Amino acid sequence: MLSFNDKITLEINAGLAGLRVGYGAFPLSIIQYLWRAKQPYNVSVAAEVSACAALQNPGYLERVKSLLVQERERLFKLLEDVPYLKPFPSFSNFILCEVILGKDAKKLKEDLASIGVMIRHYNNKELRGYVRVSVGMPEHTDSLLRCLKLLQ
Repeated sequence: MLSFNDKITLEINAGLAGLRVGYGAFPLSIIQYLWRAKQPYNVSVAAEVSACAALQNPGYLERVKSLLVQERERLFKLLEDVPYLKPFPSFSNFILCEVILGKDAKKLKEDLASIGVMIRHYNNKELRGYVRVSVGMPEHTDSLLRCLKLLQ
């Protein structure tokens, strides 16, 4: 079973977030609780092979991590300039933004989707009014910002 930190390392460092892979080593007393939350199925063969290949190439992992951190910083600075978004600092592969100035988070998500850009909004009480923007490649950031400006 994967630990949270190791899962994050694989997702961020190897760009394998969509495969939902990771690993972990825990004391038995913790494993008993984690096992209760485990999904009924293990990762797919493709996900396992991809993770093993990524772990065998630490240089690749470091390059991907460095590019992701660089793009996350650029994306954050650009989102700060969008008047109806309030981005929060992140150490992950996404940036959480509060949607402000009378804009609606769900409508923003739907409007972006209608022009080909996908972000996530939240329905739960604690995060209502927030969206999550994933860090992608520089061209993804550029496309997102063009679309956000269209919606101003």
